[in-house]
Amino acid sequence: MKRFRRLTRPVVLSGRGLHSGADCSCVIEPSETGLSLSAGGGPDIPLYLLALAGDGRGSDCIFPDGTRIRTCEHVLAALAGTGVWCASIRVEGPEMPALDGCALEAAEQIFECSEQAHGPAPLDLPFAVKVGDTERFVAAFPASNLALTCVVSYDSPFIGSQIFDFKGGAECFLKEIAPARTFAKASELETLREQGMALGGTSENAILVGEDGVRAKGGLRWSDEFVRHKVLDLIGDLAVLGRPLNAHVVAVRGGHSLHLRLAERLKALAGPSGHSS
Repeated sequence: MKRFRRLTRPVVLSGRGLHSGADCSCVIEPSETGLSLSAGGGPDIPLYLLALAGDGRGSDCIFPDGTRIRTCEHVLAALAGTGVWCASIRVEGPEMPALDGCALEAAEQIFECSEQAHGPAPLDLPFAVKVGDTERFVAAFPASNLALTCVVSYDSPFIGSQIFDFKGGAECFLKEIAPARTFAKASELETLREQGMALGGTSENAILVGEDGVRAKGGLRWSDEFVRHKVLDLIGDLAVLGRPLNAHVVAVRGGHSLHLRLAERLKALAGPSGHSS
C-alpha cells in the first residue's frame, strides 16, 4: 500500500480557536508543490520556511512580516498522519479552528477528499539528533520509516505515567491517534485564560483533569488518551519539516517547545531548500 495521498478536492474547516476563542477557518486545497501556508489572503509560504514558536500550549507558525497563526499542530497532524504532503492551507483568523480538540474531524475529511499517490522523498538522518536534557528530551534516530515513542509522566493519579508506540500509517492514525483530545489541568485553567489562552476550550473539545477526576464529553476514549494526544502533537510539530521523516523519534516528557527545537535541528540537516541534505 502506498504511504502517501493527494487531495482531489478542497477541505474546509471552521470553528472557534482553542486559545483565542475567535472565529477561525482554513481551506486546504490540492497543490503540487509541497505544504504551504497563507494567512488572511496573503501569499503562500512553504511550511519549512516559516519561523516556529511553541509555548507548551500550542505550536505557532510565524510569517516573514510577523503575522502569526496559532495552534497549527492538529491540522498539520491531520495532513501528515493521513500521508498528504502537498497542500495549500489558507487560514482566516488568528489560529487554526479547534474543531473537536483533536485531529479526527480534519483527518476524516482529508482522507475522504484524497486518494493514494506518490509522495516527496523523506528526510533520512545520517546520525541521531537529540534536544533536551536527561529528564525531558526528544531524540530522532535513523530508521527506514517513521516510528514514534512517547512517554508522559504527570503527578495527577488520573494520568500518571503512560507510553505509546506509533508505527505510522493513515489507518492506524485515524483509529488510534486522531481521536485523542487535548487536555489541561483544572487548576491551571483560570491562569491560562488570564494569559489569553484556552478561551475557546470547552467540554466539547478538551479534557479537564481535576483533583477529583476527569471531565470530558463521553468520558475518556482510552485510559491512555493523554499520551496518544502527545503523539498527535508530535506528528503535527514534525510536519513543519514540509516532508516525511524516516526516523524513530522518542519523546520523553516532551512538549511543543522541545518538538519544535528538534524540528529546527532537522530542518538544518535538510539544507536551505528543505529538500536536500
